[in-house]
Amino acid sequence: MMRTALTPNGTKIWYGVSRDALDGFPAAVRRLASASGVRRVCEIGGGANPSLAPEFLAEHGLEFTVVDISADELAKAPAASHKLQGDIAAPNLDVGTGYDLVFSQWCAEHVSSGRRMHENVWNMLAPGGRAIHLFPTLYSAPFVINRLIPESVSARVLHWLQPHRAPEGSHGKFPARYHWCRGPMKSQLKRFESLGFEVEEYAGFFGHSGDVAYDTGYWNRIPPICRLHELRCRLMTRYPMPALTSVAYVVLRRPC
Repeated sequence: MMRTALTPNGTKIWYGVSRDALDGFPAAVRRLASASGVRRVCEIGGGANPSLAPEFLAEHGLEFTVVDISADELAKAPAASHKLQGDIAAPNLDVGTGYDLVFSQWCAEHVSSGRRMHENVWNMLAPGGRAIHLFPTLYSAPFVINRLIPESVSARVLHWLQPHRAPEGSHGKFPARYHWCRGPMKSQLKRFESLGFEVEEYAGFFGHSGDVAYDTGYWNRIPPICRLHELRCRLMTRYPMPALTSVAYVVLRRPC
């Protein structure tokens, strides 16, 4: 069950369970990337695992750039994309301008400054260009805990819950800060609007029972908690509280 609303400024806000993001976010990226007039696309934090396949890029005639803070991660990426090393939250970032679409997934929670990240994205976009970002949100309990406990401890806990995320693999554990990573609250809309963006869409998702990144939930190894968690997610989707989402994505537009 999904709940949808429209703000006075025209922002579409909708809610679902975390599994909805598995299809919702990749489909939204492909929809925006294949829109008329889109030619230059940039993924932030794509590193070892860029999201758009070479076949998709060739089909739509896209110029694709991947920006990542880690040279080691970029080295793992396929050769089909243009690779640039850079910190999206750095002052005076120079990774090009005039992009029609900038997107990120599981990146925004790691940056040192949410404001600086989105200011840089604004500068990267062409007038009329769009950005879309997928990120975990506070104040979901696992992410609050992850933020509070030492990184060495949280890394061991995550490896127990998701053994495939070995530190040496392509899905390693990176420090999370959660700057500007919140559900579709009014304060969040104002943050993006204060930078000049039009917030076109804000989707909030509840739960962790189907982990949206790797399809293995935080609670799946504890079945009784998992069942209670599923019930809670269905209730939260019906009666949403944006401060308690676990994952969100936002679509932003730089006006012409």
